Amino acid sequence: MNSVLDETAETPRNPRHRFGFFGWLLVLLVLAAIVVAGWRWWAARTPAEGGPDLSPEALDARLLEVEQAVTTLRRNQQGLEQRVADAQARAGLLRDEVLAVGERAAILEDSLRELGTQASEGAETLRLDEVELLLSLAQSRLAVAGDLDGAIRATALAHEALAPLTSPEYLNLRQTVARELAALQALPADPRARAAGELDALQAALPTLASRAPGATADTPADASTWRRLADAVIQVRPSNATDLISPDDRAAGEAALGLELALARTALERRDEARFRASLLRVDQWLVRLYAENDALRAERERLANLSRMGLLPDLPERGVALQQLRDLRRGRSG
Repeated sequence: MNSVLDETAETPRNPRHRFGFFGWLLVLLVLAAIVVAGWRWWAARTPAEGGPDLSPEALDARLLEVEQAVTTLRRNQQGLEQRVADAQARAGLLRDEVLAVGERAAILEDSLRELGTQASEGAETLRLDEVELLLSLAQSRLAVAGDLDGAIRATALAHEALAPLTSPEYLNLRQTVARELAALQALPADPRARAAGELDALQAALPTLASRAPGATADTPADASTWRRLADAVIQVRPSNATDLISPDDRAAGEAALGLELALARTALERRDEARFRASLLRVDQWLVRLYAENDALRAERERLANLSRMGLLPDLPERGVALQQLRDLRRGRSG
């Protein structure tokens, strides 16, 4: 008995016989329970942590929201496409309007250029009219009245009016006007002014001349002797002539006639009428001989009259009208 017990106690057991089919089945069941418990635990914690709800209802709701969002996006896309189409249409209209404005601006620029050209041409025309008027006035002053000062002023104004015209076509005209102005300024003084001064001197000297009236004091030299002075005071010697003015009335009429002839001489002088001026001086000389006694003073005044009668009343004028004719030819060529 002891030997049997000892053999049983000493015989080793095989582990495979301990874990058989049921042991492994039990292990699998435990593992399955653990997995199911873990999945439930994970499923219970996932909604609390904000994870996606994978339930059919949640999925249907999300699908519906997605479809609505897609519909909204399509609607917005259509609106944006319509706006883009409208913007393109407005851009086309704006482009056309910009092109039209550009064309109008070009037309306005051409019109303004034409207006500027017409304005400049109008200003040149007005200035040429002014120059022609001034040159005509200068020529008329010289030809009609012989007014040298007036002609110089008119020609100087014409030269100033031509100064702004810097075009080469006006160069010859400006030079011609400048030459005429220089020629007029180089002329001597107007002989009419000198003749007028001589007439004034003659008229001022008339009261100092010795009269030929009866009883008038004779012109006795300062170095004459006492007997001659006495004889001149008592005896008056004068030539007998039918034209002598004896009575005071005749002498007053003669002095009035002398003043009238001097006035006529001045009138002829103003008109530059040389023939009438010389005729008036001749009659003035005759009245001097009849009214005043023969002496050195009378001879000096008669010599003055002789010099006046030989004086020309018209100045030695240069060639006139060259600038005016050149201006008219220039304007005729431009208009033609």
